[in-house]
Amino acid sequence: MRARKSRRDERKAETRAELIAAAARAFSARGYRGASMEAIAAEAGYSTGAIYGHFSGKEDLFLAVFEDYAATRARELAELEERAGGPLPKRVRVYADHWMARVRRDPSFVSLALEFLVHAARTPGLREAYAHRLAALRLTIARLLQEEAAREQLELPLPADELAIILRELGSG
Repeated sequence: MRARKSRRDERKAETRAELIAAAARAFSARGYRGASMEAIAAEAGYSTGAIYGHFSGKEDLFLAVFEDYAATRARELAELEERAGGPLPKRVRVYADHWMARVRRDPSFVSLALEFLVHAARTPGLREAYAHRLAALRLTIARLLQEEAAREQLELPLPADELAIILRELGSG
């Protein structure tokens, strides 16, 4: 049997989620460089001490925001997979249309991810940490492509992981 979380642990998880959501809004509005820890804390309704109680700094907080973003995109892909019917090309079109609609509604995250990519590329330890987060979404796309191809008994024109890279990069513009 699974142990129940204490109210303290539940509240800690809620606070962390609130901080991540506030940081996502602040980063989206001001960019990575423009969003200060003070502005993020104010957006969340907490002190900067609360942020540092959950994250080692702004980079760590951004990585958590990116993880949340990637997890949300992976859930959306899984939901689309369940709802989309018909042959593979039709389902792939549903995924692409969904992504383009998302980018039209909120283009800021693509720019933000690219801004952070440049920052991370210049920071050796951060470069690897960000690369792992980027890989998670690519691997989800590759897994979906491979499963769909197997289900349809299709041979993909390239390995699924290479197609996933192409799709992710095309989606980033």
